Amino acid sequence: MWRHGFGRVHKWLGLALSVWMVLVALTGTLLLYKTELLQLQYPQLRLTTLPTMAEAAAVFDRFDAGYAFLPRDDKPWTEVIDGDGTTHYFNAAGEHLLARTELGDWVSWMVEFHHHMLLHDLGKDIMGILGLLSLLLVIAGLIRWWPRHWSWRVLSVRFVRPGQRQFMATLWQLHRSSGVIFIIPIAALLITGTAIMYAAFVNQSLERLLPQTSAISSAPMPTTPAYNWQQRLSLAKDYWPQQSPRLIYLAPTAEGNYRMRLRHEGEWHPNGRSYLVFADNGPMVSSDDVRARALGFRLSQTIYPLHVAAVGGWAWLTATLLGGLALILLPVTGVWFWWRRRRR
Repeated sequence: MWRHGFGRVHKWLGLALSVWMVLVALTGTLLLYKTELLQLQYPQLRLTTLPTMAEAAAVFDRFDAGYAFLPRDDKPWTEVIDGDGTTHYFNAAGEHLLARTELGDWVSWMVEFHHHMLLHDLGKDIMGILGLLSLLLVIAGLIRWWPRHWSWRVLSVRFVRPGQRQFMATLWQLHRSSGVIFIIPIAALLITGTAIMYAAFVNQSLERLLPQTSAISSAPMPTTPAYNWQQRLSLAKDYWPQQSPRLIYLAPTAEGNYRMRLRHEGEWHPNGRSYLVFADNGPMVSSDDVRARALGFRLSQTIYPLHVAAVGGWAWLTATLLGGLALILLPVTGVWFWWRRRRR
């Protein structure tokens, strides 16, 4: 009786969430190759020379709002997002290559839909709720399917063309087997994606649960004033030689300070979670090394890298790709099976 109840939950949740799940999984899977898609659409981004830190700093000094990313091997350009949300790309010579307005191309549409369904904060709340429901959907499906006796046949698939009589069996077997075989990447994508929607709550909860900190010795704060981004980046390199600047906040804070994010060797987060703060036309005023933060906070910062396959090399990238494809296949085969069965 209880298995039947979980089956009904799985069926109706699957029908309700099918379109959303296909679109989110499709956009997320494609965005694993965002750089390649941008270079395919905009040939001017197919760069071979990586801008230096000094060349990037010269570009940053042209802007007084928004934020910017330092060049990386997987993004061989200087990237600036201005105060209006337009993304600018520059080469090593500081030449302006491209300006992408918000929702100005199909890659931007995919990003905005995958992040918050084109609805900003409201979309983020909706995505969080749908993410929790999708986890319930997967759990209910596993409980409903769980076999009383295990054998290799419980995961076998007999492929039959759509026009043939046994095609419904193929749909059911594909739905069942893809969900079970790829359950680890599927669960990882759903859990991390939902956790990102509730990042503040997850970060605070883990920090309270695991408050242990590590003692990290820091050098004395330099007193040399910095008047531009070249000098701030140079000070940052001298102060933390083991960390690399990754993200620059171009607009000053309410106190008139400038911030940058850095990544230490071995850190999972591609943009790092350590901070340096500089006074306007003044010296460095504070530092925040992520390695000295609570264990729970550091653990929470592994969620995003896992979701976007920024760690784990080709093995986790392949697993994430297969998980995304499975999240497309599951609703398609499930709804198709339900529709053919209902028509009969």
